[in-house]
Amino acid sequence: MATDKTVVLIPAYEPVEELLIPLMEQFEKMDFLKIVLVDDGSGPDFKPVFDRCRAFGCSDVTGYEVNHGKGYALKYGFRYILDKYPECECIVTADSDGQHLPEDIARVAQATIDNPDCLVLGSRDCLNDNVPARSRFGNVMTRNVFRIASGIKIQDTQTGLRGFTPECARAFLGTAGNRFEYEMNMLMEARAKGYEIKEIPIQTVYINDNKSTHFSTVKDSMRVYSVFFKHIGKFILSSICASCIDILLFNLLFYVAFSGAEISSDLLEIFKSVPLLVSFLCARLVSSTINFIINKRYVFHDKGKTHKELPKYYVLVACIAVCTYLLMAVLRRFIPITWLCQLLATLIMFTASYTVQRKAIF
Repeated sequence: MATDKTVVLIPAYEPVEELLIPLMEQFEKMDFLKIVLVDDGSGPDFKPVFDRCRAFGCSDVTGYEVNHGKGYALKYGFRYILDKYPECECIVTADSDGQHLPEDIARVAQATIDNPDCLVLGSRDCLNDNVPARSRFGNVMTRNVFRIASGIKIQDTQTGLRGFTPECARAFLGTAGNRFEYEMNMLMEARAKGYEIKEIPIQTVYINDNKSTHFSTVKDSMRVYSVFFKHIGKFILSSICASCIDILLFNLLFYVAFSGAEISSDLLEIFKSVPLLVSFLCARLVSSTINFIINKRYVFHDKGKTHKELPKYYVLVACIAVCTYLLMAVLRRFIPITWLCQLLATLIMFTASYTVQRKAIF
């Protein structure tokens, strides 16, 4: 059985005793290797709750005095387990509020051991009738934004029930984020770290309308969505950088290299007869190559083979240029302001370029 090789990691901040203790009682009846609870700085008022948890033979309680957030607690727990339980073959993270049933945790553990190259998610049906309206709306919106940003379709991006091999957990120790954004950063980085995302359907459980959650609708939502904004921001900065290089190099070639220079070869004579085209092509070749390198390494963190991706990238560059021109021509039939047509066409094709690069190139 996978459970006897599995450590369940539960980060807990100010846990509700009526929810956590029954969960521990269920764990006591199962054969998990250990249940590790991380006290994320809950304070002295919650010491009796953790003391009751320590009384269970299956439990191991650790933690620290100052609250740092769920992401910090998860990384702390990963390090603790990797150091103390070297025989562990699987780590499953779960919440302390009873949303994740022990039998579902066991299924995620089995799927993790069966699929060591995957980050396994226990995915809820977010459209289920017993899901609070606020949670349903947030889950649906977040998974759609995640799909746009990452190109990956996931049913439940906000699930805390996740399965890791020790190697997988170690790979995410350096992932940024100390609060709820850490879990989203995991999903954004999974493929770059060599792990596919596999979903296992689990039961959808919301207790007391999810009032026990410490997720702040405003602050934590901003942190989670900042993950997407930072990723898109890198792509925008990469595009701006390439555009600046393109403009600078074009002007250097057109106004300096091909202006008033003495031509001593037939090849340069040909260049001089078409300086505008040559300047444009050379500048675009250099700027697009730099853009490719930045996107590959720093935006999409891609580890694929360059010689296979670069031709597809240049086909995309050519198609984007042609489509932008054609779109401008169409827009000018309805909008007489040329610069506005160019701006709209550029924004539309920018979105198309990002989508194609994410799905088909990187």
